Amino acid sequence: MIKSYKILTDSYEDAKLHHDEFKVRIIGTGVFTTVSKFRINVPYKGHFIAVDNQFGNPVLGKVSMKIEKGIISEFEIHSRNHLKNLFVRKKKYFEIECSNDQFKKYLEEALFESGMEEIAKENLFEPSIKIERIEGAQFVNTEYHLQLKDKIGAVKALIYFYKEIVNGL
Repeated sequence: MIKSYKILTDSYEDAKLHHDEFKVRIIGTGVFTTVSKFRINVPYKGHFIAVDNQFGNPVLGKVSMKIEKGIISEFEIHSRNHLKNLFVRKKKYFEIECSNDQFKKYLEEALFESGMEEIAKENLFEPSIKIERIEGAQFVNTEYHLQLKDKIGAVKALIYFYKEIVNGL
C-alpha cells in the first residue's frame, strides 16, 4: 500500500507524503490493532489540498482545503445510496445542495470530469463534501469510508475535484 501512495504522490508536482504506523488497543479488550495513516499534501495555485487516509480502526478518509483566495458559495454534496439508485431513474450518484444555480452546475460538471461518478458506481464510494466556516475562513471538507476497492482512484478523483474548485475561483 505504501508503494501505491508513493506513486500517487509522485504524480503531483511538489506533493509530500507522510506515513505513520502504530498500534492501538481496542477499548474493553486486550487486542491491539495496527493503524496506518497516510497524509498527502498537494499544493495547487496557492492552495493546499490535504488528503488523510487512515486504515485500521476506523477505516476513514478525509480531504480538506482552505480557500485562500476568493469566496465560494455554500454547498453540500452527498452520495445517493445504492439502494435508492435502484429505484430512482436518475443516474446521477450525487445530490448537490447549493443556492447558486450556476455554481451548482459547475460542481456537477466537476464531479463528472473528476471521475467520481464512475468510482461511486463501481466501488460504493460515498463521500460527503461541504463548505465549512472555521474562524472566519472557508474550508472545503470531504469525509468518506475507505472500504472500497479503488482507494487510489477515489483519492485521484477527489484531488481533481478540489483542483476544479480552485480553478473556478
